[in-house]
Amino acid sequence: MVARAYKRIAFGVLLLYVLYLAGGIALAATGVLSKVYFFPGWALKAPSHDASAFAPDGPIVRYQSGAALSTAIVPRGAGLLIQTDTLTDPARSTVRCYVNETGTSFTVPLHPRHTVEPSEYPAPAKMLVVSDIEGNFKGLDLLLRTTGVVDSAYRWRFGNGHLVVVGDVFDRGLQVTECLWLLYKLEQEAARAGGKVHFILGNHELMNLTGHYKYVRRKYRRNADSLRLDYAAWYGPETELGRWLRTKNVVEKIGSTLFVHGGISPEVLGLRPTLAALNEQARNRLDAPPARNPAGLAKVLASPQLSPDWYRGLAQQEASAGHVQQVLTQYGVRRMVIGHTPVTEITPLYGGKVVAIDLPHQENTDEQQLMKALWIENGRFYAIRTDTSRREEL
Repeated sequence: MVARAYKRIAFGVLLLYVLYLAGGIALAATGVLSKVYFFPGWALKAPSHDASAFAPDGPIVRYQSGAALSTAIVPRGAGLLIQTDTLTDPARSTVRCYVNETGTSFTVPLHPRHTVEPSEYPAPAKMLVVSDIEGNFKGLDLLLRTTGVVDSAYRWRFGNGHLVVVGDVFDRGLQVTECLWLLYKLEQEAARAGGKVHFILGNHELMNLTGHYKYVRRKYRRNADSLRLDYAAWYGPETELGRWLRTKNVVEKIGSTLFVHGGISPEVLGLRPTLAALNEQARNRLDAPPARNPAGLAKVLASPQLSPDWYRGLAQQEASAGHVQQVLTQYGVRRMVIGHTPVTEITPLYGGKVVAIDLPHQENTDEQQLMKALWIENGRFYAIRTDTSRREEL
């Protein structure tokens, strides 16, 4: 009798869970909910009903015959103007980025050259770490200003501190280009001050750089049509932002912390690649045609479920504690920081050896005018909020 009663209770709980998921997915599909939680700390983001349209954007800087063309959509009176400038000496040129969301703009000197980023760095005294900005310029602006990384004119004020962006600046939001240019600009200023901007490639960067545009907003398709410049060419190897992005890594070690957008899967770890080899192989995939019969690391990286930019086993705690420790030991670190899989708060996992930081930034910005991020100072990890000066140690 008791066993039968437990079975009925278990069946009832399961039925309620199934009904919850079915209802949640239905509401997400109609736009009532923005995400559906499968269990605490993990949610499925709902597709948006996209009404975005032709709007300010750019600049898009493309190289042709030793010169460069800078094309932008800018406000002009009550309308919009497509503005194209020829940069005869790109290495000494600047472009101006207008941000429609905030009504502000900033000037960006173009890099004279691009070099591939190292895979390992010594630890600075302080780091601000954020992931999954997803085109939310207002939120990024709020976060950087209130934490003292930039001033009101978007100038670097973080000294020798490091700003770490753990992937997914692309897609979902409407200010992707502007976020990219701001990080590009701050990278130069940080270097002059002895600091550093780290841009880790996430799955949405890799998707946009390899021709997968499922999550690109309608605005960008409309803008591409108006510019008569296919979106596929916006971040190609003959563009300034495209060249810059192709110098970035999918995983970096900073001091005793490993930063990776998705995570290190058992399949990747089993091949024991160095960080440099892992990053080189990931970059090689960006412009090379798909191999017919990839093997080894190339084969693993070609599988989204296993690649560092997409693997969710750590965030979902499906990987064993032994695997986590093996990753830390292999790369000589004490902790990993990951994004990609949504959490409601900065969440330590595996006894604090993994820290998940993909927060609902757009919702927090829209509803509460706040941003949350990870702050690392002298090796100690803190959760910070932009509406208070208090830091909560993890």
